[in-house]
Amino acid sequence: MNTYRPAQSSNYWMVALKLVILILGLYVSALVLSKVFSLVFAVTFFVVRILVFIAVSFVVLHIFLKLLFRVDLILSGKRFIQR
Repeated sequence: MNTYRPAQSSNYWMVALKLVILILGLYVSALVLSKVFSLVFAVTFFVVRILVFIAVSFVVLHIFLKLLFRVDLILSGKRFIQR
């Protein structure tokens, strides 16, 4: 059996080289993913904002219709769907 064992000094250089490559890879991935995630978060924030606006508008409309005209918007919506 002929097993190759590298010298101890070359092993340190390989570990240092691997660490440098790891750090550079993490840096490049952070640069790329920061652009991607900023776009994803911007779109998600916009969609959530619109959904919250629609939900709050529906709730306010429902409350005002119920208080002013005694019209239950949810009940009339269920009747409309069942037709």
